[in-house]
Amino acid sequence: MQNRQGNYEKTILIISSLLAIGVAVFLILESQGLEESLTLPQGFSKNDLNAPASQKVIDATETMKKKYSWLSPVRNQKAVPLNKSVMLVMKDGKLFDLLLPEPKLREPMTNLFLTGDLTKSPPEAQLPYIFSPNVGQLDADNDGFSNLEEFNAKTDPRDASSMPPYTDKLFLIRRISHDYILLLKGGSGGTFQIQRLVPTKSSVFKPMNEPFGFAKGEIRFQILSSRTDTIVHPKFGPKEISILKMLDMSTQKEFELVEGTEVNLADYEAEFEFRWKKRQIIPGVKEGGTFQLPGLGKTFYILKLEETKAVISPLGVDGKPTKETIEIKQG
Repeated sequence: MQNRQGNYEKTILIISSLLAIGVAVFLILESQGLEESLTLPQGFSKNDLNAPASQKVIDATETMKKKYSWLSPVRNQKAVPLNKSVMLVMKDGKLFDLLLPEPKLREPMTNLFLTGDLTKSPPEAQLPYIFSPNVGQLDADNDGFSNLEEFNAKTDPRDASSMPPYTDKLFLIRRISHDYILLLKGGSGGTFQIQRLVPTKSSVFKPMNEPFGFAKGEIRFQILSSRTDTIVHPKFGPKEISILKMLDMSTQKEFELVEGTEVNLADYEAEFEFRWKKRQIIPGVKEGGTFQLPGLGKTFYILKLEETKAVISPLGVDGKPTKETIEIKQG
């Protein structure tokens, strides 16, 4: 029994010794690898480094030695503070200084109009998109008038309450003529033959001071006076003709009828277009009639209607035309 126990202990001792030897060998090998991993790489020799860029170093050194004199730019005979930017714009190869009046960046608008007048109280703001070629067609305050229109009218494009008159947006499209042509054929014994040629042909024989018309129940004209004159006819030589002074009772206007000469008493109508924010047609307004600007309730009276223009006047509180006259051009 004791003999078996002694053999067992010897075996354990041998195994333990082998394990100790193995661990020792492993540690020795690991220590050698660690030493190699800690070995620093060899540095490069100074002779292997690139030569410094000596010229660049010299240039940089010289630049640092220079002394600069910072001078304020002068605009309108005044020095601009160094903490204030100068607006310079290059357009078509030309330099524009927007703090100077000339050259203008956006003709005919001035540079001050675009950048805003800082001397005002409060200072004016710069118009939006002043570097855009179509800044004149833009509407900065959304009042229905472009920046260029406000410049021409000398109103403020930054304030919607400051705008040109609404009639600047009113245009005569065309004048519509309703012809009414009369012709004096002649007279005898105080009675005169008068023809209406247009709109329909008709003829009457009327004495002095008797009101008449050409349609049934119509009373429009009256002969106020008559006289004679002598003309030289190209074929028949001297000829005596009648001349009548007439009254058009529909308009209370007087006119003359000369024998053998047509007179057109045409009624005219104006067709307008109002181009404020949107285009709206104002049709069929007669000379001597009134019309309103759409959506605004402003009423005007047509004083005179010509082929290429109309002269209008606003109505006063009494409903009558004022002394103010406005010329509306064809466009």
